[in-house]
Amino acid sequence: MLFDRDNQWRFTTIAKKRRQGIPLEGEEALIAEAMDLHPELDPLWDLGELSATPQEVNGTVVNPFIHTALHVLIEKQLSDKSPPEIVETLDALLRRGIDRHETVHAIASVYADLYFTTFRRGQHFEETTYIEMLKQLAAPIE
Repeated sequence: MLFDRDNQWRFTTIAKKRRQGIPLEGEEALIAEAMDLHPELDPLWDLGELSATPQEVNGTVVNPFIHTALHVLIEKQLSDKSPPEIVETLDALLRRGIDRHETVHAIASVYADLYFTTFRRGQHFEETTYIEMLKQLAAPIE
């Protein structure tokens, strides 16, 4: 599972490798790319387990681990075109003039809201609900 403790440690290890300039491949490279998009989070990776707790960064409270993990998750979904509606949503938001990074944030927000709501309720993630939420996000603004 992407949001588990093993991945928390994995992310801190990848952050160290990234800082040391060690070449990364596959999913590790994807995680490092997500980290590159948020250099303001770099000092927080040295906090170990605390990098998975909400931290104030530039006046905003963010959980570095969850934020980066969501970036990776959305990029994987886009790469795999799974669900297919994610690509349609990305394209629709880009056509509106929203830059790609903010578009990924918007999609990640939809995913996170659904994921963490269902998790807290002890329910399973409903991909059909996620797809409907993506379609709503992509719908033309009236």
